[in-house]
Amino acid sequence: MIQLYKSPKILKTIYPDLTWDINSEKEIFLTFDDGPHPEITKWVLDQLDDYDAKATFFCVGKNLEDFKQTALETTKRGHLLANHSQNHEDGRRTENEDYYQSLSACLDKIEDIQGVKRKLFRPPYGQIKRQQIRQIRSEYQIVMWSHLAWDFKSNLKISESIENLMKAKPGSIIVFHDNEKSFNNLKQILPKVLAYWASKNYKFNTLSNVN
Repeated sequence: MIQLYKSPKILKTIYPDLTWDINSEKEIFLTFDDGPHPEITKWVLDQLDDYDAKATFFCVGKNLEDFKQTALETTKRGHLLANHSQNHEDGRRTENEDYYQSLSACLDKIEDIQGVKRKLFRPPYGQIKRQQIRQIRSEYQIVMWSHLAWDFKSNLKISESIENLMKAKPGSIIVFHDNEKSFNNLKQILPKVLAYWASKNYKFNTLSNVN
């Protein structure tokens, strides 16, 4: 069993088959976990529109069921829906077969809304077993990250989070969360990050071309 939540620089060398960043110039890849949420995701979409930014939303299947209109709006605005499991299961605490079924259930919801089975998966909590990686990699691209916003932390120092995200490199994958726990921090961080990288003439694109 491995824990993939921290130290992506080290883990990238151990697990090169997982996607930690993208070989790209003048692009930053923004990702949002745990949605959709009818108010928070809508706020994120409006922020992205201000910069003509596109992002990838790693969605929970249950939320896709409950807030399908928000998910449809996300795709209509040119963003990509991706798999974050049906019920946000922790791979460490979930039987393998149950875990695979959860991914399949979420994928069905994405296909229904997006019309395409783009098989990108990010494990909830960044936690996943080795055996699960081996099985899932036969079907999905497992997308991790190079930079975390840490927006879910109640004691987060906003300035430190922003400073860290301003150190991203071309092709970096940044993780935010469009959920209630993170929203107060997200409101302060996301606009700053968008403005900073836009001022550097970077583009924000989806992970649609990951392979």
